[in-house]
Amino acid sequence: MDGLYLGAADEAGAKPDLFVDFDQSSSSVETASADRCDLLVIGPGRASPRAASVLADALGLPIEAIVDAIYRAPGRLLPGVPRREAERLVAMLAPLELDLAIVAAGSLPVRGALRDVAAELCDPDAADDVAIMLGRFLGLDPAAALDLLLNPPGIVLGNVTAPTVAALAALLPPGAVRLVEVEPDAARYALFAAGLTRLQAGALRGHLPPGAVLGDDGSALLLGLTRSEADALWRRLRAPEKVRLVPEQLLRFGIMLHAAPPAALVALETMVGVPAADIPELLAALPVLVETDLPLAGLEERLARYAEAGLTVTAELESFVPVVLEILNASPDALAAAGLSGKAPLATPPMPRPRARLLRHRLEAAGAEVWEVAA
Repeated sequence: MDGLYLGAADEAGAKPDLFVDFDQSSSSVETASADRCDLLVIGPGRASPRAASVLADALGLPIEAIVDAIYRAPGRLLPGVPRREAERLVAMLAPLELDLAIVAAGSLPVRGALRDVAAELCDPDAADDVAIMLGRFLGLDPAAALDLLLNPPGIVLGNVTAPTVAALAALLPPGAVRLVEVEPDAARYALFAAGLTRLQAGALRGHLPPGAVLGDDGSALLLGLTRSEADALWRRLRAPEKVRLVPEQLLRFGIMLHAAPPAALVALETMVGVPAADIPELLAALPVLVETDLPLAGLEERLARYAEAGLTVTAELESFVPVVLEILNASPDALAAAGLSGKAPLATPPMPRPRARLLRHRLEAAGAEVWEVAA
């Protein structure tokens, strides 16, 4: 299943915890019964990825069909089962914690659109709990699950339906993670290119949408592409290591303040929440980032509000810009707990912004003094 991380069904080679000899048990039921029904998966519930392998072995069905039924639910597990048998199976499958239903034969609900899902960590204090629960859902160890979360654009699920997203959301600590759903066929895409050769740049230049600019260094940012347009440009460039396609819904921007005349200082309080006592210090540090993690939707209107207030700002793409943490002061224990060697002051290697923010939070919680700067 594309984009979905599944753990091994039984790494030790042992028999599954659950085995249903369906063919044998069915023989004891009146086959002439007209009370036939379908056994459906309504959603993954709290099941782990191992449930798919257990079900495949228990029901004698292909693993691909089971995975499809669970993660692209609603999906039919078994058609035309005598009701008594279906009820017995639901009871036996209860330990898997799947969301199952018995419905009239042939009444499979219509599936919703497939979507990819990105996750953004909102509460750094909950990072360890999030890693454990996300790893359980994906069949990964917590460290690997956290890596997915901290590397933009943070895609954790691919080609799933709404019940799978709802099941993941219910499993995660409340308020700790923001899930962003993207329907690939309906999404608009951004194309990032860097370091293109002259030949590649020429191929791209002839297909630039109105208003798009190709830099002298072979870099470009194209917004508003349909999936077919994005795919066509990707194929034409033939440079996967130099080109990145990202749904616009997953882009995040910051707002950089460059100038603020005296008449506009009140706006820094009302729009950004800067206390009046801190404004002189902020102005002395210009240019300075005053907002972060803003989606593209609504960004133009936000910039217009700054302009109306008399503030000079620009929007800065944050999603894929690496940052460095400058650790001015920290105890050896705090550095060791963060996996850093040496002693302060020191600077970290460049890292994705979500990872840097979590590391900074943990260091500051241990009493360190840390600055975040663009790499």
